[in-house]
Amino acid sequence: MIRKSFKTIIVLVAINISSCSVVGELWYERIDQYIANELLEYASFTENQKEFIRASTEDFKSWNTETELPKYKRLLFQFKALDNETDINDIDDIYQSGKELSTSSRDFFLPYLIELCTTLSNNQIKEIEIHLNVLSEEKKTSLKKETKDYQEILGKSFVRFFRLLGVKLNAKQKNIIHLYISNIEDSRYQLINNKEEWDQDLIRILALKNNNNFKNLLIAHINSLNSEDKNTRVTINNITAEIIASFDKKQSKRFQKRLGRFIKTIDEILETKS
Repeated sequence: MIRKSFKTIIVLVAINISSCSVVGELWYERIDQYIANELLEYASFTENQKEFIRASTEDFKSWNTETELPKYKRLLFQFKALDNETDINDIDDIYQSGKELSTSSRDFFLPYLIELCTTLSNNQIKEIEIHLNVLSEEKKTSLKKETKDYQEILGKSFVRFFRLLGVKLNAKQKNIIHLYISNIEDSRYQLINNKEEWDQDLIRILALKNNNNFKNLLIAHINSLNSEDKNTRVTINNITAEIIASFDKKQSKRFQKRLGRFIKTIDEILETKS
C-alpha cells in the first residue's frame, strides 16, 4: 500500500505541471486530494482512517510547498542551464538530485504510513493484497496487448519527452536515440515479477503489525523498493545528455522558454502560499 514513488528526471522537469501556469497552479492546489484518493483505493478504510489519510496528505502539501518546491525550482534552473557542452555527468547530477527529492517525499510519508498500518484489520490487509494483485495483472495485460517492440516504445517516449520540453527532434537526434537503445533488453516483465515478490513480502510484514519490530521491518522493506534497471538508466542519461548538447539555436531557445514556464509556475504557486 505504498504511494507511487515520485518520478525523477522526466516528471521532475515537468513537475506534473502543464506549460500553462493556471493549469499548473490548479493541479498543485489539489495534489493532496490526488494522493489521498490514490491511497483510498487500496482498501475499505474506516472514517477515522480516511480522515487520517487526508490529513497526512494535507501535511505533505504544506511541507512540500515550504521545503521542497524551492529545491525543484533550483533543479529546474540547473536543467535550464544545460547547453552544447552538456555531458553525462551533468545529467547524472540532475538525476541524483531528483532521486534525493523523491527519497525526501517517501521519508516524509513513512511515519504516517507506519501509524496507518498499525490500525489495519486483517480484512483490510487482504483487500490491499487483492488491490496490488489487480494492479500487477493490469500491467501484464497491458504488456501482452502491446504490438510495438520495446525499442520503438522507448524511442517514442524520448520524442514525447523532448516535445514536453518544447523541442522537436530532428532526424539526426532521433538516430542518436535508436543507436543507444538498440541493445537494451526488455526487462519489463522481470520488473513486474520483482514488484510482485516485493508486494508479497509487504503483505507478510503488514500481518506482523502488532510485532515489536514491525516499524523497523516496514521501513527496511519500503527502502528496498527499486523499480528501475540501472543499465537502462545509464542509457537514458547518455541519450539525454547527447541530444541536449546537439540542440540548434531554435531548439535551445524553445527549451529555455519551456523550462522558464515551469519555473514561473513554481514561483506563482509559492507566491500564492506566502
